[in-house]
Amino acid sequence: MALKLFFAMTLTLLLLFGFLFGLLAALGYFFGVSGYVIVLLAIILLIIQWYVSPKIIWWTTNMRLLEKNEYPWLWKEVEKLCKKTKTPLPKLALVRSGSPNAFVFGRTPKSAVLAVTRGLLNTLTKDEIRAVIAHEIGHINHKDMIVMTVAAAIPVIAYFIARFLIFAPTKRERRGGVAVLVGVCAFLVYFISNLLVLFLSRLREFYADRFSGIHTKPSLLASALAKITYGLSFSRERENSAVRAFYIADPLTAAKEVSEFKDEFSDFKLDEKELERAMEWEKRNPLIRFLEIFQTHPLTWKRIKNLIELEKEISRKT
Repeated sequence: MALKLFFAMTLTLLLLFGFLFGLLAALGYFFGVSGYVIVLLAIILLIIQWYVSPKIIWWTTNMRLLEKNEYPWLWKEVEKLCKKTKTPLPKLALVRSGSPNAFVFGRTPKSAVLAVTRGLLNTLTKDEIRAVIAHEIGHINHKDMIVMTVAAAIPVIAYFIARFLIFAPTKRERRGGVAVLVGVCAFLVYFISNLLVLFLSRLREFYADRFSGIHTKPSLLASALAKITYGLSFSRERENSAVRAFYIADPLTAAKEVSEFKDEFSDFKLDEKELERAMEWEKRNPLIRFLEIFQTHPLTWKRIKNLIELEKEISRKT
């Protein structure tokens, strides 16, 4: 599984950067611009994206940093997991949201912030929260903030190139409609590269799930994911779509097939039959399976299935 994920992630990144540099090369050739200038412009755009992204998250998310004396058990768990996995210790933040979720963001692993929602702390057991935290620490350990920030800049660059070529200010720059054709191709690259970025995001989630399962217990994260995804109807607090990719579970696409839902369910338990029913519904729903290609997170039934397999793998080794 780990080897399969590695090859899929590597191929996706190669395709993304291949699209980017192919588009930039075409742009340079069309306008007679030096390749060095094109590459320099691309690097500048990537740096801007990398620098601005954490600020956007702060501006668009209702969160505050936690002091060391707040939630001491949470600090203790984070410190213990970071020490165990040799991961830089992140800052902790509390998101004022009743929806149970968590995410990390930052420019580098050393400047990372691990944010948890009030709903997560009030809903899951401490063991389940520890598994969720381990998943987020996995993102820091794998440097996913940098990987995804850089990857997400590629469709943006393609989009602006497309707009520039299609809406070139003079007829001379349009060169008989060729610029429009190149611009349309750039829009196609934008669409395809967006799908590749989403695919890469889903792969990174599988990696972080495996990291959590190895350093805590796979069944704990599976239980947490089941509660977060199947234990809620669509949240009344529609999470800001700008940070969807950062959450442990996509807050906008939670399945709602379990028989009963509660707004507050600190003692909520999903029995085995309900879980199987919810997973089977999600697995067999053709619309949900199709829409997965436009999502930042894998379908929950796939994640739980992989975690169950990981638990069996760990059991065989012990």
